[in-house]
Amino acid sequence: MDKRYSTIIFVPHARAKFRKLKISHRFLFSMISLVTSSLCLSTFFSVQYFTSLSQTHELSKLKSENSQLQHANEQFSKSVESLRTQLHTVEDKTRKLAIIAGISTLDESNQGGVGGLRSDEQNNMPYRDDVDKMSFRSHRLEKDLSVLEQRFAEQSQLLSSTPSIAPVRGILTDGFGGRSDPFTGEAGTHNAVDISSAVGQAVRAPADGIVVKSEWANGYGNVIYISHGYGYSTRYGHLSAYNVKPGQHVRRGDIIGYVGSTGRSTGPHLHYEVRLNNNPVNPLAYILNAF
Repeated sequence: MDKRYSTIIFVPHARAKFRKLKISHRFLFSMISLVTSSLCLSTFFSVQYFTSLSQTHELSKLKSENSQLQHANEQFSKSVESLRTQLHTVEDKTRKLAIIAGISTLDESNQGGVGGLRSDEQNNMPYRDDVDKMSFRSHRLEKDLSVLEQRFAEQSQLLSSTPSIAPVRGILTDGFGGRSDPFTGEAGTHNAVDISSAVGQAVRAPADGIVVKSEWANGYGNVIYISHGYGYSTRYGHLSAYNVKPGQHVRRGDIIGYVGSTGRSTGPHLHYEVRLNNNPVNPLAYILNAF
């Protein structure tokens, strides 16, 4: 057994006797160990306490961020679904417009494809495939709409260039086809329709076009030729006067001349011809506002 001791002397400030305290080394070492252990335990628990507080705060922060991400994910999911629905609606309308336009090249089954291996980053994005597919569909839809726009523009131009209204209001006195010559009585062919109307009545262009001629011609008298494009052309004979000149652009409904009885005519009327690729066709087939 350790019998060694240490003596601690207390020196008071006043005039008092010195005091001595005799402590064994074993007791001293025990006290030091106890204090050291206490300090270590205190430090350990303090560290654990503050670490726990920090983790609790971090956990709370992560829960809040997770809740926000879940909400954002739900909103994004709704947006993706809404976009998918809208895209489907536009695609459906595009197909219907293609049918109206007479286009059969918009093949809805020919949607192409996207693919490939997904990276780890993409695996964490569950809507990436949906977004990629909708992106592809939107680009295809853009091309389809461009084709439709061009086709409708062409059809609009064709419609505006197709004779479709009566050039003058009046009474149809002679039709298209075979007839007897009004002067000789001989059988012949009438490549126009005759519309009887008062002298000076306005004659209007039945479609957009360019005036090719406005001159005197044997048989026609004062005549106007208009080229409408797409193979269509029209002629207006026996006019009393012109309101246009060669090279002039006219629109459907513009006044181009006035009814008369010039040339080979038995009375005031308009000789009206429609030609397709320079072949006479029945004008009545092109007059929508029939007599």
